[in-house]
Amino acid sequence: MASIVRSSKFRHVFGTAAKREDSYENLRVGVSAWDSNFVAANPKYLAVNWAAGGGGAFCVIPHEVTGKLRGDFPLFSAHQGAVLDTAFSPFDDDVIASGAEDHQAMVWRVPQDLLEREEDVTEPMAVLRGHGRKVGHVAWNPVAANVLAASSSDNTVRIWDVEQTQVQQTLTGFGDSVMSIAWNHTGTLMAATCRDKRLRIFDARSGRVEREASSHGGIKGSRVVWLGAEQRLATTGFSRSSEREIWLWDSDSLKPISTVDVDMSAGMLMPFYDASTHMLYVAGKGDGNIRYYEYSDDKLYFLTEFQSPEPQRGLGAMPKRGVDVQRCEVMRFFKVASNSLVEPISFRVPRKSESFQSDIYPPAHAGVPALTASEYFAGKSADPVLVDMEQIYRDGPLVAGTNTPISVPPAVAASAPTAAPKQQPAPSKPVQPAASEPPAAQKQAVQLPESPAPDASKLNSLREELEQMRVKLEQAQKETSDAAAREHSTQEQLKQIQQQLTDSQQSEKRLQALVDSGVSADQLQAVESQLKSAVKDADSLRAELERASAQAESYKQQLAQASAKASEHEKTSAGLQKDLQAAIQAANALALAAEKAADSL
Repeated sequence: MASIVRSSKFRHVFGTAAKREDSYENLRVGVSAWDSNFVAANPKYLAVNWAAGGGGAFCVIPHEVTGKLRGDFPLFSAHQGAVLDTAFSPFDDDVIASGAEDHQAMVWRVPQDLLEREEDVTEPMAVLRGHGRKVGHVAWNPVAANVLAASSSDNTVRIWDVEQTQVQQTLTGFGDSVMSIAWNHTGTLMAATCRDKRLRIFDARSGRVEREASSHGGIKGSRVVWLGAEQRLATTGFSRSSEREIWLWDSDSLKPISTVDVDMSAGMLMPFYDASTHMLYVAGKGDGNIRYYEYSDDKLYFLTEFQSPEPQRGLGAMPKRGVDVQRCEVMRFFKVASNSLVEPISFRVPRKSESFQSDIYPPAHAGVPALTASEYFAGKSADPVLVDMEQIYRDGPLVAGTNTPISVPPAVAASAPTAAPKQQPAPSKPVQPAASEPPAAQKQAVQLPESPAPDASKLNSLREELEQMRVKLEQAQKETSDAAAREHSTQEQLKQIQQQLTDSQQSEKRLQALVDSGVSADQLQAVESQLKSAVKDADSLRAELERASAQAESYKQQLAQASAKASEHEKTSAGLQKDLQAAIQAANALALAAEKAADSL
């Protein structure tokens, strides 16, 4: 009997990788071992975790800046440890949050002159302090403006009111490090997977654990994602026999509904859910393929997969309001193909008609907040504001927050987006810097092992030597400037002497003309006297000109010597700076090793 093929409008969805010239090259993607996507995207920008020599940084790249990135492109660099995760605000495409190994989360605004800047962005709008250990994940609330969740290796998740730069709630009860966090459709609940192999659902405002259950039995990490407005969750992880698998959960009872066995590969699975098409995309780290499933009737039906010979280190998904509706694009990923390349991958539904395809484009998230932070923490709930995708078909990708003014740090601007269909909410009040830091995190239960201390004396010696070279360089530059000023003054004197000599020669010519024209003896004697005086003045001026010329030549030699000395100091200073950066990097590596040792305990 012939098998019945299940009908689906998304069965023939196909993925297409961008050409090399439409990808992003010459990057330095972070190399942290933390389970991260390494990349985030919205309709305006692409953000990439950056492998900085010292401290932590990430890069924000406008989508139109494809090809090789220039070497001096500005970074966002205020973290003291490697950046582990970034997330763009859903309500303002110019606002981005970051979490790093320095125990801090930060909120930034992308400057309008990003493409013209040469210096890094070093002033975040808000610094969220209080986490006891590294901040591994950041996630914005999908409904309320300026509400950010940040998970930390101190086994907590903190819910921040970014307007006030204050922690409103701390989610606790984890037995180990948090592996992933995800908001539900209305932003009232938060699901989290943990290294203790438990799945938990929290009430984000009360901090209460609503439900908890045992999850994947493998020792490797897992991730969780909500299936849109459905009361369902999907988790990815490993079985006890190290087989990769996907579990579908009922969020009300927190019991698994079905299980999908994937394969026996070792890479972590990264899930992404598209609520508009009910499709779950699953990509494995180290794999070259992206599988996609359709959720229907409490089952995940495998459709097909995108295959590539290039393995992926991470993926970032474009929000629905940023896809190309005219080309029937339903999803776009940004694939970290190597440490220096990010490649866009477009997934499209094949349609012959060029009209708007309403059956595959239901209303989607509009990038407009339904609640303010104060309303949200007061207990008010709302569904996300949606946009008719036909508007995006007509007008192109919807950019959120385009009318929001750029604020001057350290004040945080409101995340007030632009138009949505038949709705224009008022901007929320600006976020102000905190009057005082949140209370310090609780003491750790695990005692950090003693790690080899970095050679502090060597670092101090390098810093002192570098400071001495900077002083010498400033002196050499001052000498160069003084020599240049003296040369300029001498040149002006030369011009004046030459002018005087010219005037004297002209006077001599006029006197000679008088002699030649015939004059009386008295007049001749007077003219001869004037002529001798003019000749004497001319000789004096010539001597003075020669002395000034010699002095100018001496100043030129001094200027050349000072310039050579300054160049030598610059080279020496650059070498010392390189040694210092290497020493700092070694110290950071030792600190990271100690922290990983603590995590393993």
